[in-house]
Amino acid sequence: MNNQKSRELRLKIREFLISLEEYLYVLVAIGLIIGFIIVMIDGLFVLIHLYETSNFTEGAIKFLDKVLVSLIFLEIFYTVIVAITEESAVKCVEPFILVAITALVRRLLILSFEISHPTVYSPERIKFYLIEMALIGGLVLLFILGIIFFRRSKR
Repeated sequence: MNNQKSRELRLKIREFLISLEEYLYVLVAIGLIIGFIIVMIDGLFVLIHLYETSNFTEGAIKFLDKVLVSLIFLEIFYTVIVAITEESAVKCVEPFILVAITALVRRLLILSFEISHPTVYSPERIKFYLIEMALIGGLVLLFILGIIFFRRSKR
């Protein structure tokens, strides 16, 4: 009898924790929507004041940065929605990898703009930019391979 009550208690605790997890995911999703809206409004202000900046390229980089950050918010939001709606946590792996790829590509774009429009030219700085670009490129390739292997393993 005591064993039966112990199982029932464990089941109730498990159900409570699962429902708590779902509520927390909903809170995270709401936070991501709010963050997305704030970044987009900030990006709109950057776009409106783009022609007022002394350096158009810097303004364009700031606007591009806002747009890419908002895309990362959307990717993470999608990942949270998948986590809420799917039964298996394994199905959430691919969206997280896609978020990582999006973030890395964002950094590559920013680096390429910074290299092509340097404010202060320094050979050492350019060297570090190129090393960072190579490392990021390698990570992107590894994540793409990860997605390929993950999709093959699901079949």
